[in-house]
Amino acid sequence: MASTGGRISPPYLRTPTLWWLAGGAVAIGYGIFLVVTALRLPENAQLTGQFPGQPVVKALMALLLAVAALWHAQVRERRWLLAALVFSAGGDFFLAMPWWQPSFVLGLGSFLVAHLCYLGALLPLRGASRPRLVACAVVVLACVSLLIWFWPRLVSDGLTIPVLVYMAVLAAMVCAALMARLPTPWTALGAVSFAISDGMIGIGRFVLDSQALEVPIWWVYATSQVLITAGFFFGRTGADQQSDG
Repeated sequence: MASTGGRISPPYLRTPTLWWLAGGAVAIGYGIFLVVTALRLPENAQLTGQFPGQPVVKALMALLLAVAALWHAQVRERRWLLAALVFSAGGDFFLAMPWWQPSFVLGLGSFLVAHLCYLGALLPLRGASRPRLVACAVVVLACVSLLIWFWPRLVSDGLTIPVLVYMAVLAAMVCAALMARLPTPWTALGAVSFAISDGMIGIGRFVLDSQALEVPIWWVYATSQVLITAGFFFGRTGADQQSDG
């Protein structure tokens, strides 16, 4: 526990925890805003563009989690997590501007880099076991099934290569999280949630051509980022928390 002025402060008062909680609070607040907005607008209405600066507000959760990552003791992990969360904020920012034609590809590219950064943090933690390998096989099968489902629209939109690359990197990130030797399941659960939210984005864009999933997409995505970071920040042993830089 951290010491302040000779007194021991409880874990929930530590700086990274406060920023992490702030990120979670912003995620909940934005999710509530989306629910209220969806209820007052006509069915299938666009939930973004409701006020100036909405892209910045949407990106704020990931930025606050990035601030929390600045206090992460593991230098190697800190660098990767900070980059992953900053690029995630960029993805949130771009995807909140659907009226701008390049926004989807820019958002996809930002999250692609974010997944690569999460991979950088997770790969050194890998540890194989049969249940983990089975879970990874399920993830790969699910990603391939989604690609087959999306394929006709991907071809017509000219997005086959970007989405193929993105899905491959996403599957690799989720599998790395499932294989990671961490003391809690939070990062693995968060990575799976990330894949679910991305799958829902794909269904909305390439199958339904609808905004109907926008509210659940946010809640699942926000949960994923909060859980992924929780697995890195909390429950580690003293040796795990020592700086490696």
